[in-house]
Amino acid sequence: MKKKNPYQAHFINFKYFLFDLFRFFGIPFLLWFRVKKIYENELAKKKQKGGCLIISNHILYSDVMVLHCAFAYRRLFFVVMKELFIKPFSRWFYRNSGCIPVDREKPSLSTFKEIVLRLQGGNMIVIFPEGHISFSNDKPMSPFKSGAIMMAYQANVPIVPTYREIRKNIFQRQRIVIGEPINIKEKFGDNLGMNQIEEVTKYLFDKEQELKELYKRGNK
Repeated sequence: MKKKNPYQAHFINFKYFLFDLFRFFGIPFLLWFRVKKIYENELAKKKQKGGCLIISNHILYSDVMVLHCAFAYRRLFFVVMKELFIKPFSRWFYRNSGCIPVDREKPSLSTFKEIVLRLQGGNMIVIFPEGHISFSNDKPMSPFKSGAIMMAYQANVPIVPTYREIRKNIFQRQRIVIGEPINIKEKFGDNLGMNQIEEVTKYLFDKEQELKELYKRGNK
């Protein structure tokens, strides 16, 4: 008998009551950011159903709220640094806000398995593959870590790349570019070795640069 997935997604789930409550009270951020979505193509416009891994450049703590606004039709679970979970209240808050702690220096196998199970359960998870915040539009993006690739590959879910920049002032709408979903197994095959992992990592990094160019054009 197949073991039940403890992270199976459901539209109504009392386990995430506080999480959904946080999302509801976050509605004013829709007006604050006034997010304008720029799509790479028609495929990027389709709403994601089932498990999905979102990747994004990381420029501010507000990336979390902007992504929540961009994908308001889904619960988003964020992979964040474990340092945020040290104090009891912050641990309670972040856990109930859909965050998954990870050790950036020594990622554990249990965290990897949890994320894969969440993806296989039909959840939408966000990872910032740079592994840190830049706090700038001008700094070049850091090389991507390959963990997100392995998680999406293991769970057999698409990766949706996104890109945004810090808006110049509060009167400007926040823009975010959403790319076409990428299925690693369909694009790179079922046997993913070290060379292929490096190839996929570079491909996603280059894709982020393409979305950056789309952002620049859409920001004129």
